[in-house]
Amino acid sequence: MQIPLLLDRSRPATLALQIVEQLRDAIVQGRIAPGARMPSSRRLAHQLDVSRNTVVRAYEVLTIESYVEARPASGIFAATRLPESQLRRPPPPVPSPEAARVPMPLPQAPIRAQDLVAKARNRLVHDFFPGRPSAALFPLKTWRRLIQASLSHGGAAGLSQYSDPAGLAVLRTAIASHVATARGIVADVSRIVVTGGVQEGINLAARLFLGPGTIAAIENPCYQGARYAFEACGAQLAAVPVDGDGIVTDALPRAPAALIYVTPSHQYPTGHVMSLDRRHALIAWAREHGCYILEDDYDSDFCYEGSPLPSLAALAPDCTLHLGTFSKSLGAGLRLGYVVVPEPLTAAARSAKALLNNGNSWLDQAALAEMIRSGSYAAHLARIRVRYKESRDSLLLALRRQFGSGEVSGAATGLHLFWKPPPGVPDARVLEEIARRARVGIYSLPSGGACDVTDSETARRGVILGYAALLPRQIEQGIARLSEAIDEALELPSQHLPAAPTATSHHLALRFAHQPALRPSSLPRASSRPDEPAESRLPMPIVSSIYRYPIKGLSPQRLDHVVLQAGQTFPQDRLFALARPRSPIDAHIAKWAKKGLFVMLMLDEALAEVRTHLDVETLDFTIQQGNRQLLAVNLASEKGRFEVEAFFQRLVPTLNGTPRLVRAETGGHFMDKPDNVVSLINLATVRALEAQWGFEVDPLRFRANLYIDGAEPWEEFDWIGRDIVIGDAVMRVDRRNGRCGATNVNPVTGRRDLDIPGSLRAAFGHKDLGVYLMTRKSGAIAIGATVTVPQRSAQTAHRPLPPPPPPTPERRFMCRGCYFIYEEHRGLPQQGLPPGTAFADIPDTWRCPDCGTDKSNFRPLVLSAA
Repeated sequence: MQIPLLLDRSRPATLALQIVEQLRDAIVQGRIAPGARMPSSRRLAHQLDVSRNTVVRAYEVLTIESYVEARPASGIFAATRLPESQLRRPPPPVPSPEAARVPMPLPQAPIRAQDLVAKARNRLVHDFFPGRPSAALFPLKTWRRLIQASLSHGGAAGLSQYSDPAGLAVLRTAIASHVATARGIVADVSRIVVTGGVQEGINLAARLFLGPGTIAAIENPCYQGARYAFEACGAQLAAVPVDGDGIVTDALPRAPAALIYVTPSHQYPTGHVMSLDRRHALIAWAREHGCYILEDDYDSDFCYEGSPLPSLAALAPDCTLHLGTFSKSLGAGLRLGYVVVPEPLTAAARSAKALLNNGNSWLDQAALAEMIRSGSYAAHLARIRVRYKESRDSLLLALRRQFGSGEVSGAATGLHLFWKPPPGVPDARVLEEIARRARVGIYSLPSGGACDVTDSETARRGVILGYAALLPRQIEQGIARLSEAIDEALELPSQHLPAAPTATSHHLALRFAHQPALRPSSLPRASSRPDEPAESRLPMPIVSSIYRYPIKGLSPQRLDHVVLQAGQTFPQDRLFALARPRSPIDAHIAKWAKKGLFVMLMLDEALAEVRTHLDVETLDFTIQQGNRQLLAVNLASEKGRFEVEAFFQRLVPTLNGTPRLVRAETGGHFMDKPDNVVSLINLATVRALEAQWGFEVDPLRFRANLYIDGAEPWEEFDWIGRDIVIGDAVMRVDRRNGRCGATNVNPVTGRRDLDIPGSLRAAFGHKDLGVYLMTRKSGAIAIGATVTVPQRSAQTAHRPLPPPPPPTPERRFMCRGCYFIYEEHRGLPQQGLPPGTAFADIPDTWRCPDCGTDKSNFRPLVLSAA
């Protein structure tokens, strides 16, 4: 290290003292980093043209003052901790008033740039950032081999001298071959300029054609980086709307434009693919007005349905600048892309590139050229295309399961979806903040690198969801957590409930509630579980009760039997609902929406004051309070529906308006989940919770369709992914049921007297209770029907109690993705981790068995003392 020191031999101070003063100031001001190696006495003496003894004396003084430290056989180093008298660094010198009279110049125009490395994203567990490929799929072994081969063959010469600013000839040749095959662009090598990514290509085109007073046309909404680059050149922007077929060519500007920027392969952010007719119309307009087309071939490598349309550069090479990148297929850290320019622009493009940075890294260019030439790049594309399609399918399925009828575009190609949530979900900015509090990253247009100059509905409601960097299970977990976060945003009153209330005795209304699942010893056992030794009990679970809720949020109806149809929901369950005033629910075609748009017990506890009954055949509807009938109408008549709406407006004063009674569209429903599922609760699990928590839990808090008894606690979770037979119906156990704040409400009193989700999470690290079923084969189910689980072993049916805790402290680690808890004393024998396996000894490649999260996202779990 060479330190700038200036010695003044005319000063009375000795040279050694001057060296001490200047080195001391450099260390205190941070110009010499703490712990940095100081130059040797011989080297510093040679630099300053002084005797070595002078430097040695200076170092001795600094050592005594604790500014440097000498390490035997290593050298002299700057102290890592300064003396206490010098902990506060002196402020920078303030210029004198005479020197500060002339203000420093400012940029002629404010320069804006998108932020792609927001630090807040590091805290996200499920990050749906758009356009980010999977790091796990990067061909690291292949790339390492290519790098080593490039260094071995001409590496010294390539790294030590300038290369062509347009890029290595071998890489441009490989790119020409690639675009000819993949995009139909036949281009001479001289027309290709290697760039540091698409953004540099946009800046290159802006330098060539834009300046103050020129017009640049952009899509609306549009990629943020293009807009900022054009504004930085002083160009005027002409925003052109897009629809399902891409840019609306009828709305193209009539004034002469110098450049038009489009993303025809996967419009950013909406994901629409420009139709072939629109492509021809755009080319005709560009030729007529003398305007160059800047074609950003964004996401063209990932077409999942059919064949990709020909690029604009293939259709019109004379007026199109074609931008390509390797950031999506390999990684943004590579910083390599390209632009294919028309023949007349080759010299100008090369000169503009030379002014920007005089070329890209030789080593990366050489490795990429060989990767394309050898066919490894094409094989890599084919491999990741399959993997990304699986992630896309998982995201579509998760959105359909959790949100139902939301509008999705951009699924045919690319690495992201554009999603407009259904009614009941907040606008994109609010939704983004709700998701971020749940450590889920979703992106509105501004935070996702897009912009809309008109503040349209697309900008207000649109959400960008990237999926390439996430595993299918992580996607499912992330969207489920997003759905729960939206529901919990309605549950603020429940946030201060006690997580573990003291044991109390609740007197439940027996007419509409189960008996407490924790059975007192004085009560006889149910007939399905006779009082006999455990060895003789049948392990076959049975259906103990069946319920439906014809009107969402109102009283349940107990059934003796039900006939389920394959692929359909529970018959007449949540058929009607009371839409809240001013909610965006179409009363004529009422589709599924988030429960926050409807009157429900969780928010409107006054509903517990009455009991309702609906005859689903005749639609006769009655409301009672105690033994007194308050209303009897028929919902088939407009007058009857009006009376019901008026009644609940009076009953629930917090509504601030008249609710609307709506009926689900044909085949639809208003259950909490949009897909056709049947909910099931295992009463043994509820009893186990009662025994553990010390208070009674009315099973009707969970508002399930089927309640079974005779199984082991929590056994239903083992059935997920398997087919079971209930009565005559075959059901697929689809997934767990994550409980929300609605379970905090007592179904009898309407009071929020428990915190079920919080208690579950504190006890088990998750808030799941019960499962969702999907009907695979139609059939009848009656009370007392058996539940047949194939391959249900005796070990599963009669699990031993967990062993007593060991005397040594138990260490637990919780997954930040799904709250799965790894316990070292139990291990995971099914994954080859025997009991006692320390978390530190688990391989780094291990992932969470529930959500697939990396081991690095686990954190120690410290349980508070009882």
